[in-house]
Amino acid sequence: MATLVPTTERGTRILDAFRRWGYLEADLDLLGRLPPARHPELVELDSSDEAAAARRAYCGALAVEFMHLPDPAQRAWIAERMEQPREAPVDSARVLDQLMRSEIFEQTIQASYIGSKRFSIEGVAALIPFLAAALDETAERGGEQAMLAMSHRGRLTVMTRIVGRTPLELFAAF
Repeated sequence: MATLVPTTERGTRILDAFRRWGYLEADLDLLGRLPPARHPELVELDSSDEAAAARRAYCGALAVEFMHLPDPAQRAWIAERMEQPREAPVDSARVLDQLMRSEIFEQTIQASYIGSKRFSIEGVAALIPFLAAALDETAERGGEQAMLAMSHRGRLTVMTRIVGRTPLELFAAF
């Protein structure tokens, strides 16, 4: 699928409607507590292929409200990126594995060092798959070195899950 390019005046109106109101129909809550809103301008567009393509671009798990921006260049930049073909989905099994291993490591530290001040990754666990993906992409693009600077929060988990230090190395340092 190429970048969305309307071929008719109706197609232009459809794409403009989704650029303006598509964020309201975005599926942002995977738990289903916040159902997507319906905008009247989008309700009547349900039947066409152009509307389906625009809905895929603007009403998925990522949404952006940008048509209020005064700078046309900024609006065009955002629209171009939203309308490009999506990359392959994330390997959710790998992400789950990274999160589970991080959680088990955190529980082990808590059980081993009872009463010690705990600087866990709790609340920012998504950092682990994000850093892994960012560093993998950097390596694919030719990056040879990365520098990570962190305060205490989750540093040990990042060192084991991302940097490649073994738990044995970390615990020996204690």
